Amino acid sequence: MATWTDLDRELRIWQDAGHVPTFWWRDDDTERPTPALDRLIGLAEGAGVPLHLAVVPAGVAPDLAARLARAQDVHVMQHGLAHINHEPPGARASEVGQNRDIALQLRDLADGWQRLVAAGLPNLLPAFAPPWNRIAMTTLPHLPGLGYRLLSAFDATVPQAHVPGLVQINVQCDPIRWKDGARFRGSDTTLHILLEHLRQRRRGDVPRDEPTGLVTHHLQTDEATWDFTQRLLAHLTQPGQTRWLRLSSFMESG
Repeated sequence: MATWTDLDRELRIWQDAGHVPTFWWRDDDTERPTPALDRLIGLAEGAGVPLHLAVVPAGVAPDLAARLARAQDVHVMQHGLAHINHEPPGARASEVGQNRDIALQLRDLADGWQRLVAAGLPNLLPAFAPPWNRIAMTTLPHLPGLGYRLLSAFDATVPQAHVPGLVQINVQCDPIRWKDGARFRGSDTTLHILLEHLRQRRRGDVPRDEPTGLVTHHLQTDEATWDFTQRLLAHLTQPGQTRWLRLSSFMESG
């Protein structure tokens, strides 16, 4: 397990080596303005870091665009179509999984994108975050043809696929434990996960320029998770020690 002291020590190691670790933040399942969304945006704005919302197109409320237009440095990516599981009983949940007809998947993806465009959401990126972080490997090559330039899943769920025309920027750290109901997994375990990716980058086990991704879910966040996230941002926004990235920078360079 790990402590806040361990995190600060790792950041000092990076700094002593003349390197600045990079991070990025994705939050899933946005559909409408809520007090939780306001709290999330306020947390990001207070820390001065970019926030990427994975928005469910079928549930987009008419007033979401106006709320996001008042936000600072908040960006939108597509989160499936309706966040509905189409896999058979016994298979892991997915909206774009290996057991669903590819034509139906592509239809829904295109429909979802058009809904986000029609909703007038600001800072809309041609980026796709699959619900449940699961997408069939046979679906991935079709994404560039639909206009997507970036895929974001979870490292343990979708490994790097190297699809031409598609940049893949995954997340690694989720402070929520989902088994038997969403709840905070604890500071020591969450910090261990975060530190493990930072150490892998430093050792060269994964590319050093691969940002460490934080994923949150504002609608399922309890007070312990809110408190942890706020403290984490405070540790990871020290001047000169870290840098928080926007996904748009990867599409500009990719």
